[in-house]
Amino acid sequence: MRVWSKSEAQYVDHCIQEDLGMPLGYAMENAGHGVADVISEADVQSIFIICGTGNNGGDGMVAARHLKALGKEVYVYVIGDIDKGTSLCQEQFAICQKLELITDSLDMLPTCDCIVDAIAGTGVVGDLRDDLRQELDVIQTHIQKMTYEPLVVAIDVPTGLVADTGAVDPATLPADVTVTLGAVKQGMLLYPGRSYCGTIVEKGLGVSWDTFIEPSRTVYVTPEFAKKLLPQRAATAHKGSNGHVVILGGSEGMYGAPVMAAEAAVYSGAGKVTLAVPTSCLDIVTQKVMPEVMTGSFGNMLHVRMHTVDKDAVAIGPGLGRNQEAKEMVRNFVSTFEGPLVIDADGLFALGRMETMGTTFIDRERPAVLTPHPGEFAALTGMTIADIEASRVEVAREFATKHNVVLVLKGAPTVVALPGGHVYINGSGNEGMGTGGMGDVLTGIISALIGQGLPESRAAVLGVFLHGNAADRLHEVKPFGFTPSEVAREIGTAIQALMTEEE
Repeated sequence: MRVWSKSEAQYVDHCIQEDLGMPLGYAMENAGHGVADVISEADVQSIFIICGTGNNGGDGMVAARHLKALGKEVYVYVIGDIDKGTSLCQEQFAICQKLELITDSLDMLPTCDCIVDAIAGTGVVGDLRDDLRQELDVIQTHIQKMTYEPLVVAIDVPTGLVADTGAVDPATLPADVTVTLGAVKQGMLLYPGRSYCGTIVEKGLGVSWDTFIEPSRTVYVTPEFAKKLLPQRAATAHKGSNGHVVILGGSEGMYGAPVMAAEAAVYSGAGKVTLAVPTSCLDIVTQKVMPEVMTGSFGNMLHVRMHTVDKDAVAIGPGLGRNQEAKEMVRNFVSTFEGPLVIDADGLFALGRMETMGTTFIDRERPAVLTPHPGEFAALTGMTIADIEASRVEVAREFATKHNVVLVLKGAPTVVALPGGHVYINGSGNEGMGTGGMGDVLTGIISALIGQGLPESRAAVLGVFLHGNAADRLHEVKPFGFTPSEVAREIGTAIQALMTEEE
């Protein structure tokens, strides 16, 4: 699914007029018609449309006309001075006046079973004006007093939601349905904005953009998209052709992390999996891990290199520990290993600030995959967690491009940024995944997919989706309390579901 930033949406408006020579009013007519189509499919009869004085308000007024033509009872209420509105909005206001759709009070709002937010759309860049916030507070008070729950529909984005970041003003009216125009705006997929949008329905503006603008650099990963990334297996496939994955990790008291990563790699289809741990951990890890995983140990860098030479994918970090010896081992290995590489957990800690690694990652022929959560990413960058969460798409894009890595920035939602500047926002996962060990499982999944021949970029995007999708299947049974190991065991089912997903 195509995802636009605010600037890309503005560029599209420019292209409509300058490249196509198409009056923007045509696009507004298509937008409003699309909104009316969505509302007409719902079981509602009376509709109260709250409009601003910009083009988002114009979209709402067009929708009002079409809904009136369908026999609906429609009221249009305008916030702001229409005389200071855009010319297109003023034109639609004049038409709605002649059709007797305009009301100057909220008195009829409590009688309506659908409320439409056509106030500001993507125009919001920060906090709402005090007067607008007061209006929204009054509207929410009216809704709260209603004896039933009306259907709330937002046009493009709910008013108060920042289209780029997903930040939300406290006065924002949560929508049951958001009819987004042209393409989904990235802030709708980021929290807290995501929780204010309800069901997202995309409606076009009457033209295809592919002929005159580049594809969006931000993509929302759906099941349909993820299916295209699945590795293909020949009928003659065998363990040698399905990749040999090595997990380097483990330390005293941290046995579970590397075990979960290794077992997840098995469940994700790796032909062979070796779990290599410090010599002191070998006995207990061998007792814990499933028999399908081969085990080995290392006591020095020579042993590490022997385990990893000519392997199809290597993951380093799960449970490795944070002592100086582990830190030196990671930095030495990462600086000299040229094969397919995934770095997680304590491996990321060992890197410290990314700048201290010099050109290690920039010079790699194949980009390494880094899988930090926001706290680990803060350590890599020197940023605060708050700043990361406020703009996770853009900070991920900048980091991946600058350092030539595939960045998996975990969270809600997880985003995957590629060295070329493309970002993929994951569409799977749930709150039940907030437990220790989930990241180790993800590391095993991504490593297994690389081992099966997928490029690092595809493996990361697909691995993140499968990880979340497997958890979603468990979430249907219980909202939380499922374990990372259960998620790992569900990966095969998630893959099967994708393989049978209809195009």
